[in-house]
Amino acid sequence: MTVAHDDGELGPRDRMIVYAADLIGRDGVPGTSIGDVLAASKAPRGSIYHHFPGGKSELMNEAVRYAGEFISSRIADTHAGSAADAVVSIGDVWRKMLVSTDFQRGCPVLAGGLARRAEPTMADEADEIFRRWRHQIAARLVYEGVDDARADSLANLIIAGIEGAVGLSMTQRSVEPLDLVIDELSRLCESAVVVG
Repeated sequence: MTVAHDDGELGPRDRMIVYAADLIGRDGVPGTSIGDVLAASKAPRGSIYHHFPGGKSELMNEAVRYAGEFISSRIADTHAGSAADAVVSIGDVWRKMLVSTDFQRGCPVLAGGLARRAEPTMADEADEIFRRWRHQIAARLVYEGVDDARADSLANLIIAGIEGAVGLSMTQRSVEPLDLVIDELSRLCESAVVVG
């Protein structure tokens, strides 16, 4: 998941990472070529190996990591309030992304995880990102008084639910599946906190 960005603020390396994440979210890892990234980022051809000596694999790993960090920052945002508020905030980010891309872009982290056969290192990176998100969400819930096992289970459900809802929204070309899932997940977080 990427963010709106001002190309003037980004150097060539960061611009390639941001556009690679966008393209991975749209076309998956196998469908994203170096040429696509160069064209989208307006970077010269030689800049790939200058900034990413490991070539496409290194660039794709960095793009998946970038997308993961963006969502991690949303989960960790202390201004988001409760875990339920963080879920709503993440839903808002996805709603904007889906609508602004005409339902063409999904999650680069999930796409990286699904590329295990061709890019096992990238899939391992995606797995680590999902684990970090799960730990962050669970930690927020535990802080709010939810017991460890329940918090971990609910965090897993939140990640799976949002990732699935994004896919359904892309398929149905509607934010309704996402909105329904976000509403239900935020209510689950609130009730888990009340029950403790």
